[in-house]
Amino acid sequence: MMGIKESGLQFVTDIENAVIASRADMMQGLEDVTHRINGVANNLKEFKAEVRAELAEVKAEVTEVKAEVTEVKTEVAEVRTELAEFKASQTEFNTRQTEFNTTAMEILIDLQRRIPA
Repeated sequence: MMGIKESGLQFVTDIENAVIASRADMMQGLEDVTHRINGVANNLKEFKAEVRAELAEVKAEVTEVKAEVTEVKTEVAEVRTELAEFKASQTEFNTRQTEFNTTAMEILIDLQRRIPA
């Protein structure tokens, strides 16, 4: 049988051991949380790198599309210029055709007048 002194010392030793075990468990838990946080941080860094790479690709594609749009705008402007030139030529042609028709009609009328009936 233990005496009070031994029982008290054993009780204090048990409490001390429990506190030490509790601290060890807490340190292990903190270490686990630290590893998890570091893992999440690493995953975020990898994700950030992937997003940046994809963003760079998107920016490159946008630049290409902008260049193509600029080319199309240039081509449209050229077609509009050619169309305006064609319309001017067509208008000139129509004017000359009308003049020709008028002149031809005048000649025919003049010839009909000259031919005896």
